[in-house]
Order: sequence, then C-alpha cells, then structure tokens
Amino acid sequence: MKDFFEVIKNRRSVKYYDNSVKISREEILEMLDDANSAPSFCNFQPWRYIVVDTPEGKEKLSAANYNKTQNDTSAAMIILLGDLNYFDKFHDIYGTAVDKGYMSPEIKEEFRGNMEYLVNSLDKETKKEIVYYDCGLWSMQFSNVAHARGYDTNILGGFNKKKVVELFDINEDLVPIMLIALGKKERDGRPTTRMSAKDLVSFE
Repeated sequence: MKDFFEVIKNRRSVKYYDNSVKISREEILEMLDDANSAPSFCNFQPWRYIVVDTPEGKEKLSAANYNKTQNDTSAAMIILLGDLNYFDKFHDIYGTAVDKGYMSPEIKEEFRGNMEYLVNSLDKETKKEIVYYDCGLWSMQFSNVAHARGYDTNILGGFNKKKVVELFDINEDLVPIMLIALGKKERDGRPTTRMSAKDLVSFE
C-alpha cells in the first residue's frame, strides 16, 4: 500500500492499460467495499455499480462507451449508477447500526420518520442532484483506493447513458452517473498542473 499523500499527489487519469493484467473479482469487491466508506447524504449510500470485466460485457459496453481505448484495454469498466430510491435501504443501513450498538432502536425510528418526510418532499431533480454529488465523492474515493493498491483508473463522462440503460436493462430508478476504467497502466497518465489554493481562496 502506498502512503496517503503519495496516492493523492501521484494518481493520474490513465488512458492506456496493459490488457494482459487481470484483476480478480474478489479484489475488485474489496476495492468497492473500501470506496463505500465515502460520505453520503444521511449515509444513504446511493451508489450502485455494474462491473464489466468479460470480453462479452466489454463488447456490449463498447456500443455506448466513447472511450474505446480504455474500454478495450482496461481490466474492468465500472458502470456507476445512482439509486433514486436510496431511502429503500434505510432499514438495511440503520438496522445494522442498531445491531452494532451505534444507535438505539428508538433513535433509529425517530430518524426514520424525520428522513422519510424529508425524502418524500424532494422532487426527482433534487434527488438526482443528491446522487450525483454522492457518487462523485464515491468515484474519487474508489480511484484513490485503486491507486493505493497499485492500479490505475480513469473517470469518464463520455458515454451514451440511454444506450447503457438499454444494453444492460437498467431499472429506471437507477441513473447512470459515469464510467470508471480500472487496470494497470501501460503508459503513464499525462502530468497536469493545479492552481494554487492562495489564488483561489478568500478568508473571512
């Protein structure tokens, strides 16, 4: 594992992967679990994902993915989805919190009532904004987790979302957010520059 600051300073968006490198599904699941520690609105964790790691799956995704090199050479492409019905997982998430002694059943039920009222008051566009925000946090977490393990990623917005929904028969309550290429780099990602905080900040 790499040092935290080495990870965040040296991570690059990689386009070309060594297509001979495969990543086991067990290790991919470990990385997904690590990324699940990302924060989210009321801890509802609205991210869902399809891991495309077979030749057949890659060929199917290629019809909707504008990033052919990443699609064809990566060990896996992850389709990141946002669940608009994230409140449906309330009892799974907070029931576990009760089981672990993190909160009492009474607090859980009080919280459920308050959050159900809030969530039901939100329109679809606001719910979309929430899942986009949360999935953005998750995707960065996943990329850093992958880099810490010696792998590389590229977070991609260039794909046909409607086509992905059709090809993978995705439920209408799941919104395609982005694709993430995962693998071992064949070529280094291009170095980039970042603006200095002192040029962007104001203090009051």
